[in-house]
Amino acid sequence: MIINPLLYLISTTHKHVLRSPVYQGPKIKMPSWKWIPTVVAAISAIAVYPRIPLLQTFYYNHPDRLVQINNIGPYEIKFSDKLRSCEDVILIENKGVAIVGCDAGRERWNTVMGIFLRGHVPSAELYVYNYNELDDDKSLTRLQVEGYAAGDDLHTLGLAYDEATSSLFIANHRRDGPRVDVFHLEFESHTLQHIHSIQHPLIRGPNAIHLVNSHEFYVSNDHHFLAKDSHLLSTLETYSGIPTGTLVHVDMAPLLRDPSSTVDAEVVARLPFPNGIEFINEKTLAVASTNSASIRLYSVTPPTGSAQQGHPTLTFNSSIQLPFLPDNLSKASDGTLVIAGHPHAPSLGKFAATRHVCNSPEERAKAEPAVQELCEKMKVGSWVAQWTQAEGVKHLYAGTDFPTSCSAIRDLGRKTGIISGLYAQGLLVWRD
Repeated sequence: MIINPLLYLISTTHKHVLRSPVYQGPKIKMPSWKWIPTVVAAISAIAVYPRIPLLQTFYYNHPDRLVQINNIGPYEIKFSDKLRSCEDVILIENKGVAIVGCDAGRERWNTVMGIFLRGHVPSAELYVYNYNELDDDKSLTRLQVEGYAAGDDLHTLGLAYDEATSSLFIANHRRDGPRVDVFHLEFESHTLQHIHSIQHPLIRGPNAIHLVNSHEFYVSNDHHFLAKDSHLLSTLETYSGIPTGTLVHVDMAPLLRDPSSTVDAEVVARLPFPNGIEFINEKTLAVASTNSASIRLYSVTPPTGSAQQGHPTLTFNSSIQLPFLPDNLSKASDGTLVIAGHPHAPSLGKFAATRHVCNSPEERAKAEPAVQELCEKMKVGSWVAQWTQAEGVKHLYAGTDFPTSCSAIRDLGRKTGIISGLYAQGLLVWRD
């Protein structure tokens, strides 16, 4: 049985305070300070108790102890010689394709995890993956980015696609400042034509994007203290679990009417390390809270008034606790929420910090023997699950064959699933 430490320690503290010396006649005694450790313990318990789910993963999900789960059946790791560090993969089910954003430059420039290394940082690349095509040489096509000035860099995190306008929204952590970039996606010519760069004070560190319609979207800012500004404060924010990350609702209508104007944005929720975003139904929004190992569910109330203008109101309902740290979310055609994430934060951090050496033959050749051995032997886990209101959480995959899972999608009609990895080489693909 777990006793609520807050209630227990407050009660014991109260007893100690009552026993402390008070005024006794004409002689005043100094108060006893023996109860101070108890108060400190109480305050510590208040801070630590909500962090227990995260702290448990540090031990139980170590790669050497990680439970092995395979409820997806046989799988392949495809394109390991072509794709690297793919943060997000999104499904365009009516076309039978997936859009994949892969950023090899993340090995040297990762604004979320605080990796800022000197040297050349290549821009991200985007691909269309036709998973119905069994010939791997024909199934993967790189998209050509157009309308970007020479030297403008692209570092992809979350992706979202609007079918009505064939627009691809990209959370871009450019070196000169974060933004949400909008591109027109032309499937025939395999091009991405740049349309808008959305910058706003409330879009501080965009991570995931979820579209409401062609001009409205939600974007999560995983941190208030950005690692590029203060690595210490960003790390403290990550591990303390304070609700300083934001979920922002953005309306592009002003920008679409007048390209010289800006968007209308408002913070609609604050929570620890908000990440993936997905609607469960029309009135319930799910947001991954990575460092609390949970999914937060919010009721969404549309703006009132005859014009229905403004921003929605979000009310916290409940949370789904997980044995891993959720990253991106997606929804299958039957309404199932698909969750990809990271079992063990310490090993993920260590893995991320060594990729610029381990994935470079030149750097690896001149590295110390201990580092070369680390590149050869280091393991890091992945975890993918699904959730429905009726059946709760069901685990699909956990293991170390494919590292750093951050996104997962399922095309139930074509019986295909795809997992991408933050620092993995290739994609994990399974057929039901």
